[in-house]
Parts: sequence; C-alpha cells; structure tokens
Amino acid sequence: MKSLFLTIAMAALLTACGHRATSSSADSDSLAVDSTAADSTATATAYVLKTDTISMEQEDSTLLVRISAEWPIAGSEALVVSIQQYISEAMATNIGDEKPKVVKSADGHQVVSATFRRYLRELGGMRNEAQEEGYADGMQYSYQLRVFLLEANEHYVTYQCNSEGFLGGAHGFATASAQSFSTITGQRIGYETKYNHQKEDFELTNQTLFKTPLSNKLFALIKEGVRSYFKEFDEKPVTDEDLRGMLINVDDINRIPLPSSAPYFSKNGLVFVYQQYEIAPYAAGMVNFDIPYDKVLPYLTPEAAELVMQ
Repeated sequence: MKSLFLTIAMAALLTACGHRATSSSADSDSLAVDSTAADSTATATAYVLKTDTISMEQEDSTLLVRISAEWPIAGSEALVVSIQQYISEAMATNIGDEKPKVVKSADGHQVVSATFRRYLRELGGMRNEAQEEGYADGMQYSYQLRVFLLEANEHYVTYQCNSEGFLGGAHGFATASAQSFSTITGQRIGYETKYNHQKEDFELTNQTLFKTPLSNKLFALIKEGVRSYFKEFDEKPVTDEDLRGMLINVDDINRIPLPSSAPYFSKNGLVFVYQQYEIAPYAAGMVNFDIPYDKVLPYLTPEAAELVMQ
C-alpha cells in the first residue's frame, strides 16, 4: 500500500492541479503585469466567448505571489456577467482567518489587482509572524491562484480554478475546482457547500446539478469512480476492503459523499474532484475521475441534462 500511495503522490504533483507556473530568476524582484487580449485557444469557442488574460506576480527570496485570470470580455451578456461574478468570488478565497469581501467590478484588472495586493499583504504578514517565532528562516512563502477557461462549446462553458503555495508547515498545498455554465443562459450548473454547525456536516446549496443528490445509484457510480482512481496506480484489483483502508473521513464506502467542489462538464463526461484530505490522505493526491454522460444522465436535473442532450 505504501508504494501505491507514493506513486499516486508523484502523479498528483504533476497532474492534479493542472498547470504549474514557473518564473525567471533574472526578474525575480520585479513586479510583472501582463494583459494579452486573445480569443479562447479552443477553436470551437471563438464565437462563444472572448477573453483577456490578466496576471500579476512578484517574487523575491521570501515571497512569491502570482495571480492570473482569464477574464471574459465578449459574448452573451448573461454568460459574461455570470463568469465575471464567478471569477470575482474565486479570487475572494482566504489564507487567513477572515473571509475577504468579493471585489465587484466588470473590470478584470481591478479584480486581479485588488486580489494580488491582498495576498501580498496577507502572505507577508504570515511570514513576518513566523519569522518572529523563528520558523521562517530560509523559507519562501508562496501563493499562486489561476482561474482560466478550461472548455467551451455551444452548450456549456467550464472554468477551472487552481491554487497552490506554501504557508509554512510540513508541506505545501494545492486545490483544484471548476464551475460549468450554460452557454445560453449563463446559469451556473453545480452546487455550493456550506457547513452546518448544528448538524456538524456539510450541506449543498444552490444545487442545480443532480435531481436526487443522495440517490443510492449515484452513490454507486461515485464508489466505482473512486475505485477507478486508485486502480490506475495498481495492477491488482481494488477490493472493497482495500478501498476502506485507502479512504479517510468516509464512514460507509457505499455512500461516499459528493465532493465539496461541484463536478463539472467536460468532453469526457462529468468530472469529480476531491480536494487534498477530503476523502483520502495527502499522499493519495486529489482523488478524481470522470463519469460518462450516458451513465450519469438519468440523475441530472433538466437544466444540467440540457447541456449534454442537445
């Protein structure tokens, strides 16, 4: 089992969080701002959405902050406004104790700039505090956030949000989530999760993806999807007993909970991604798998099904 988790961990570092940005040491102390207007790289999306890539970064021996967003600037008004709001909310993640306010603006440069300045300030404060306590010597604290167009067609648009960094401790972190939108209406197809302190459990809100999120048949598909993730790294069959030993925070492998980040639409099917530690140890990486549309279609809401039935 140990060798299996090591193999998975290496694969997770290379693939689970998508593109890992690099920087040139020659300009490591300078502030770089890049804004290049371009059509989406996907040929089929040219008439659906036009975007502007906006990025800001700063790096020295103590801090690295890199923020990037593929900001929609042309397309149907409903779609553009919906994606702009999503990016603004994705930029308002917190690394400290307080949840930052969402920067509400149709100007992507303003949103990225405000986000960049906040992370630079917060990350610097965290490192200074660690330095005073004698923990940060020789360590570069970092935070990188990238929100980008993953896939688009005449039915749906999917954006992905990746983050990674080091905030002290034994190792760095990485997150990967995505959001799909109806190309026609701009509606977000998915859900959000909110912790219920009374029930001590997470609840789904703004749920537009599944007709019955707690369906036993849907749970069965999720179980086999999780099994397929671990099977990819081992030639031997993954039994139910093996699966129980590989997972954490799961009381019943026949009712593995939905991921905290809603599954998203892709050309290969509905993609499920679990964050680090969500259902498996850190070494297992981000458990992820695709469920083909012909299998998951019966469990989708009418608005979700429209994205793959046309």
